[in-house]
Formats: sequence, structure tokens, C-alpha cells
Amino acid sequence: MVNSRAKGSRNELKVAADLYEALGIKFERILDQTRQAGLGDLRPVSGSFPFTLELKHYKEGVQARPEWWDQAITSAQLAGNYPALLYRYNRQPVRCRIPLQAVIDMPEFNVYAGGGNPYDWRYACEVDFDTFCMICRELM
Repeated sequence: MVNSRAKGSRNELKVAADLYEALGIKFERILDQTRQAGLGDLRPVSGSFPFTLELKHYKEGVQARPEWWDQAITSAQLAGNYPALLYRYNRQPVRCRIPLQAVIDMPEFNVYAGGGNPYDWRYACEVDFDTFCMICRELM
């Protein structure tokens, strides 16, 4: 358990540094996440950010586990943001799962400008880290 916490902490700090480099936004770990359910893993130090971030780092696997996405959705609903699941397995690049609604809401693609029904967050897509950062910039 101690090793998994240390691994999770290192992953959170690494992702925070990568987000700062890509977006110029400083993030901090949400330390209350171990005591209070429904919190994401990172939050911006100041300003607004369109996603609530749930981070996972495991030894091996191929794709995101459904319960990870459920956890990301729960945290995002409580925070009033889009969910974002950033996960990776050892020696693999970060993958980012976001709801299709986030892509649709980008100004260039917003088909609901005149009103309409948003998509359920179960409809999601996976992108690489750089694409995730581009979507973040477009939504901010």
C-alpha cells in the first residue's frame, strides 16, 4: 500500500509538471482525496480549468478500467466540470479519456450554439496527452 501511494504521488507530480509545461497552469495535489470520496487528484492553483482530473498509473494493462471512468465522472459532477481520466501503464504514454461533449463544446465544433441536448458522459473518446492539452486550451 505504501509503494502504491508513493507511485500515485509521483504520477500526480509528474502530470502536474507536464500540464504546467504544456498549458502554463500550476496544479496542486488534492490531499483530502484519501479522506473524502468524490474529489479529483489535481486542481489548478488559480484560475479556472474545464476538467476535473482523475489520474491512474498501473504496472500493466491495455485500456482504462470502467470503474476509473465512473470515478472520474462522479468527481466531475461534484465539481461542476468535465471529467478527464489520465492513465498510463509502465513504459507506456499517458492516455486521456474525456467525454465527447468536451470536444463538441469546443468553439469551432459547437453544434449546440443555439441550444440542444448534451451527450451523456458515458460517450467518451481517448486521446494522447498533447491532444488533451489542445482541447483544454480551446475550452479555456
